[in-house]
Amino acid sequence: MNHYETGKRIPGSDFLARLAKVVECDPGWLLSGEGNKNSSFSESGLSDSTMNSFVLVPRYNIEASAGGGSVVHSEQIVDHLAFKADWVHKELGTDPKNLLLVHSIGDSMEPTIRSGDLLLVDRNKSQMKGDGIYLINLDDGLMVKRIEWLLDGSVVIRGDNAIVSREQALSSGDMEKLHILGRVVWVGSKI
Repeated sequence: MNHYETGKRIPGSDFLARLAKVVECDPGWLLSGEGNKNSSFSESGLSDSTMNSFVLVPRYNIEASAGGGSVVHSEQIVDHLAFKADWVHKELGTDPKNLLLVHSIGDSMEPTIRSGDLLLVDRNKSQMKGDGIYLINLDDGLMVKRIEWLLDGSVVIRGDNAIVSREQALSSGDMEKLHILGRVVWVGSKI
């Protein structure tokens, strides 16, 4: 608790929800100090059973470049978005504890991912295999790219926008440069 109170550690969504229920206050107030301290889940008009059917996924103040890579200055959680627990388990086939949200910037992944899109990323190690779109760290740049795994152990990293994106191949010997942080499993866009 001392680490949470002094800002040395930010509580996870599961802990925050449990603590809010015990002290009967709003989890948003616990996290930010803003809003009505005394409101609880039941005062919001939602029953505990309804609230338990949702999972809160943290959204980080991070932008993943769909271009040449972005530098991460802060890994601060700015808020949480609620997703139906059944949908997370059935559609995504993952544990909600492995999920996080980040925004994309750049146009190299268009039309699949546009600049400003919200990316739901699964950090489960068992999901980080096979061809797909991944959140990666390459040469100290945070990116969202399509990765194709080749039979010889090498990978091809590229964007979906053939006009602005160039393909990059990493041999099996250069794989230590690539850090896969998670697989993009859902994209949310503004219209």
